[in-house]
Amino acid sequence: MSAGTLPTRADAVRNRERVVAAAAAVFAERGVEAGVPEVAARAGVGKATVYRSFPTKEHLIAAVVIEKIADFELRTRARLDDPDAWGALVAVMVEGAERHCADRAITAGLSAVIELPELAAARASLWQAVGMLMDRAKEQGTMRRDARPADLRVLWAGAARMLAADAVDDPAEWRRYAALVVDALRA
Repeated sequence: MSAGTLPTRADAVRNRERVVAAAAAVFAERGVEAGVPEVAARAGVGKATVYRSFPTKEHLIAAVVIEKIADFELRTRARLDDPDAWGALVAVMVEGAERHCADRAITAGLSAVIELPELAAARASLWQAVGMLMDRAKEQGTMRRDARPADLRVLWAGAARMLAADAVDDPAEWRRYAALVVDALRA
């Protein structure tokens, strides 16, 4: 099953785009616990319009999160040629933490709670890019040789979930924990 059926009619395409934009805003503010009726109202459409493009709420969440993951991956890949791989990794994680703080959907989306193939593929592609940056840091001797992307994912997911659960809304705290997580993997 896909993260949403792609419409072909121009009005349906516009509605889908409005729904995804509204869902991104609602989920960022309230988390993925927010309901489809709230998303539909924000988009200015009915619930049926939402469900024509997204058979379940999980598909809608996936569509939003895939865009966010793709953006994070792009930012990570842009730093692959940085001469200081460790500094680039820290910067990627700290910047990502700041985004997590402002957008509650990211934390939920990076976890494995929703298992749709295209979301799993987006996650895998992101962690592959992070792994490439980690490999460069290892080559430069700044990262533990035994560190793996899965280690970073688990450590960060735990910190992010706790920060979200504790309703920490101070970006400085999120940045601090991201730096602590990455520092656990320093050589």
